[in-house]
Amino acid sequence: MYIAICDDDSKITSRLESGIRAIFKNLKDDVDVSVFFNGTDLIDTIKKEKIHYDILLLDVDMPNISGLEVAKILRETNEDIIIIFISSYEKYVFDSFEYNPFRYIRKNRIKEELSIALKSAYALYKKSERRYVVIKSDDGDYRVEQSEICYFEIVKRKLFIHLANNKVLSMWKPIKDFINEINDNNFVKIHSGCAVNMKYIKEYTNYDITLDNGEKLITSRSGIKILKDELIRYWGENV
Repeated sequence: MYIAICDDDSKITSRLESGIRAIFKNLKDDVDVSVFFNGTDLIDTIKKEKIHYDILLLDVDMPNISGLEVAKILRETNEDIIIIFISSYEKYVFDSFEYNPFRYIRKNRIKEELSIALKSAYALYKKSERRYVVIKSDDGDYRVEQSEICYFEIVKRKLFIHLANNKVLSMWKPIKDFINEINDNNFVKIHSGCAVNMKYIKEYTNYDITLDNGEKLITSRSGIKILKDELIRYWGENV
């Protein structure tokens, strides 16, 4: 899970970060925490590095650009981000409702309120979890939602990952290792060097499959047998 803290008070960010790490240690789950001391740096980092934060702990009252303004900007591009507002002043509570916050933490009660808010946010996240994989491609690192992967294949020992937006990422990794890494039963191998996300399969014959975008992929004899069984399961679960 990726969490961002944005507050102009370093003492507050330190308390929040240590609290978050302690909570996730008890939850026995991994967490990546980024700290920002103003809204401008947070927004710029998200835009430039295309980072998708799952939870944002955001100070309402900051100089230059307020937390409410930051929330408004982020909501335009990321409706799913869980925003927890932080403030010393309760007067901002009603103003914050416009930006659909998940919780509101008072700075003088961080110890009591952080754990409750974060555990509730974590439960919500897990309930509607989107699964991501980090792809260390030749031209940089990408955090990709697994459902956006159409298929991946080995060509001359190199792994090529085809995304729904038609972008193709490549890296040196055995296909077996990548399958184990994503650990997603929506993908099925159609031959030894190619696995397809069944979400994007439109139709199949005994020799090939057709994706939603019209692209055709060749299958092996053993691959088509496995594919038929897996598609029956997948279509039954997702109709």
